[in-house]
Amino acid sequence: MKKKLTYQELEAQVVKLESKSENLQRQLDLANQITSESLRSKRLLQTLVDTIPSPLFYKNTDGVYQQCNDAFAQTILGIDKDKIINRSLFDLSEYIPRELAEIFYAKDLLLLNNPGQQVYDTSVKCADGSIRIFTFYKASVLDEQQILGVVGVMLDVTELENKKRELLENNRRLERCSLTDPLTGLYNRRKFNAVFPDSLRVAKRHHRLLNFAIIDIDNFKKFNDNYGHVAGDNALVIISNLLQNRLLRADDYIFRLGGEEFALLFYADDEIAASQFVNDIRLAVQGLGIQHKENNGYSCVTISLGMVTVKDTDKDKDMLALYEMADKLLYKVKNSGKNQILAKLV
Repeated sequence: MKKKLTYQELEAQVVKLESKSENLQRQLDLANQITSESLRSKRLLQTLVDTIPSPLFYKNTDGVYQQCNDAFAQTILGIDKDKIINRSLFDLSEYIPRELAEIFYAKDLLLLNNPGQQVYDTSVKCADGSIRIFTFYKASVLDEQQILGVVGVMLDVTELENKKRELLENNRRLERCSLTDPLTGLYNRRKFNAVFPDSLRVAKRHHRLLNFAIIDIDNFKKFNDNYGHVAGDNALVIISNLLQNRLLRADDYIFRLGGEEFALLFYADDEIAASQFVNDIRLAVQGLGIQHKENNGYSCVTISLGMVTVKDTDKDKDMLALYEMADKLLYKVKNSGKNQILAKLV
């Protein structure tokens, strides 16, 4: 027969039960508090992430999106986040072409198999149809030694890349301007001073026949005095175009050294071919028929040339010395009737 408890014993058990109940309630309250704080922290973190204008995302080891922010959902795919979470790149084929999904997945695999960081640029078609350039900053997510997934941040660098290209093009344009004559578009003396030594080295190394000719338009001052500087500029442009079109090889050059003076650097098989080449140019300029009544016996614009053919490439040739040789030959031509060529083999 079960012993009947006394009043004091019953009262003690009630107190004990009440104590256990209070303890359980305290634990429940603490759990609720922790859960509430966790939810608040999670909401705070999500709000913070969504406020960031750059697209963010997190994928697990299976390539399934576990989290992303509004910028990624709206800017990149143009859909709500709940349509992205728990789906992979290949589940979003309506928004991401499979060929691109395979490329991005391959990038993710590199981080999953070799934990670390990854940075690369690529073009992305955004939700509004525009093509933007993004720098991807991605990293493996680790829990001690276990890989949990991949986190990524996308930085829109479109404007920066456009500015870089614009700056590069401006620099190229400035470089071209610094090396070309503004009137004729031919290379200028600065380019000539850079190219001539290189051409001499090439001729020596490959035993090629390099030819250097100075061209001068006959009685050009009289032409300007008689027809005006505008007509003179037009004549320079016409002759420059003819000279440019006469070049046969990519490593042949024509320069405007200044005023009515030009220079030719070209290779030839032999000195006879070189002389024939420049003589054809002389005849072609005369054949333009640009009227020049003050050209001493000629009714049109003509040119005179002094040319040096560098054949003995075993000996070092000095650019300045070769220039002086060609200039002296030109001077002799100018003093002996003009519209002629005088060449020398060195």
